Amino acid sequence: MTTCCLKTTCSLCCLNTNMVLTAQDIEILTNLGYQSTFFVTRRNGWLQLKNKKGRCVFHDGLHCTIYRHRPEGCRLYPIVYDKDTRSATLDNDCPQKQCFLLSKNKEQQLFALVFLLEKERRERMLKKPSPERKNSNRR
Repeated sequence: MTTCCLKTTCSLCCLNTNMVLTAQDIEILTNLGYQSTFFVTRRNGWLQLKNKKGRCVFHDGLHCTIYRHRPEGCRLYPIVYDKDTRSATLDNDCPQKQCFLLSKNKEQQLFALVFLLEKERRERMLKKPSPERKNSNRR
């Protein structure tokens, strides 16, 4: 969040979020004393921030309560990954996007984050027992 977000008290990115979390994001927040069951939801192998009453569980209606410790994806927003073009872009839904610069460094950070998130998801999906594996263990 930049000063323009703070000046306008914009928190649109915290509403109905689909923010994907890394294992490190989860570790940082659990080390702060939060139970992962409070803030993590699983969707199709992805670990995401939960929403409560239409906003991120860490948003109290005025501001982010974990701002200094927010997940990497939150730190990079509104720079997002476009799956169709496989490129970094500024999210058109962000009303403050003019305040952000899509630098080569931020682009590299985003690509590294996407790579890590996909890697962690693949590892979780491989650990998940398939129905065939469950049945073969019964023999």
